[in-house]
Amino acid sequence: MNAEIIAVGSELLLGQIANTNAKFISNQLSELGINVFYHTVVGDNPGRLKEVIE
Repeated sequence: MNAEIIAVGSELLLGQIANTNAKFISNQLSELGINVFYHTVVGDNPGRLKEVIE
């Protein structure tokens, strides 16, 4: 099984905080045998989030 992690937050895009959640989630999924192929970051914009999900 494959997965993509989508992190939402303009503060992530601006480098104001580190995306430590993606690292944690990747490790947990890996332990379950799930391959993480992508880490995507999108800002706090409903339209852009919709585009990423589609």
